[in-house]
Amino acid sequence: MRFAHPPYRAAAGVAACSLVVGMAWPVQAQPGQAGPGETPAHKIVRLRGEAARVRRTIDRMNDQVEVVIERYDANREALARTQAAQAETERRTAGTERELAAARSQLDQRIWAIYTGDPPVGSLAGLLGAASLHQVLTTAKYQEGVVSADDAALARVQRAKRALDGLAAQLAAQRRAQEGLQGRLDEQRRQIAGQLATQRAYLARLGAAVRRAAEEQRRRQEELRRQAIARRMAALRAARLRAARARAAARLRAGRAGTARGAAAAHTGGRAASSPTRAAGRAVAFALAQLGKPYRWGATGPNTYDCSGLTQASYRHAGVAVPRVSAAQWYAGPHVSMAGLRPGDLVFFANDLGDPRTIHHVGMYIGRGLMVEAPFTGAVVRVSSIGRSDYIGAVRPTG
Repeated sequence: MRFAHPPYRAAAGVAACSLVVGMAWPVQAQPGQAGPGETPAHKIVRLRGEAARVRRTIDRMNDQVEVVIERYDANREALARTQAAQAETERRTAGTERELAAARSQLDQRIWAIYTGDPPVGSLAGLLGAASLHQVLTTAKYQEGVVSADDAALARVQRAKRALDGLAAQLAAQRRAQEGLQGRLDEQRRQIAGQLATQRAYLARLGAAVRRAAEEQRRRQEELRRQAIARRMAALRAARLRAARARAAARLRAGRAGTARGAAAAHTGGRAASSPTRAAGRAVAFALAQLGKPYRWGATGPNTYDCSGLTQASYRHAGVAVPRVSAAQWYAGPHVSMAGLRPGDLVFFANDLGDPRTIHHVGMYIGRGLMVEAPFTGAVVRVSSIGRSDYIGAVRPTG
């Protein structure tokens, strides 16, 4: 299903949503303590319960800071565009200033020529001193040309001055926009740093046993997700194949020409549909080559990445341009169903599955229900399951 929001309105929506989310950091409960005479079995139960709570808290923190990071990335892109526009305006200003100087020089030369030359010949004097009708007509035509040239020189000066006034107003607006964007970026940096500091403080309060249990809980959840998404993808593929066979059988019953070829295509269509395009294959290969590199918010490579920085860099390597932030990448091509996923498709995750403006994460599908992603601060580029409750959909980039 394609949503009707344009990319930059989508990014603005993320900003509005993330401001609310970013203000709603949960009050963290202290990890539970062992009671007197706790048995080993009770300890295991307690640690698993604490680990589950810790994982939910950490995941919630990561989702919230991702929203602010995406907003930061969008504003940084906007700042870069404004800076590029300002450089172009300054280039045009320099050219217009040269044009104005040349026009003024031409006009000054005409004024000096009139001031230092012979007095202009009036129409009556020209008629009285003319030796022939031809001379009268030639003199009148010459005077008309001189006046026209003077008017043109003056008009050229006036046009250049008006153009410079417009460019000056444009430059002033661009500088104001840059100041506003820079202020928002500074505030977002502080907000991100504060949220990450809160997360680090929370993790520091956990005991070693709880941290180990939380990590084990994460691995267990990931394995369960992989198993569940594998079953779901298999069911979707089977349903798709049954539908294709049913369509082929209907064509056969209808006795249409070329049904044998259509039936064969129906049998092989599932395999063909799962094959990536050449660009998508190159993007996947690039993304997988980044495995193990650290996540760093705002980074686009080559040594560190955030989520949308990784997907953009991967497709840039494949010669396909996609936007910088995940909310804008949602509009980088046609949307595809989970059953139709192919390696190279971008998969998205949102706080509200009915609203793509709340997208906070993106990964690249690599097949078998898996994606390569740059997940969050403290982690590295890795392969993960797409089987998450916040999965909102997928896009096939077209550039």
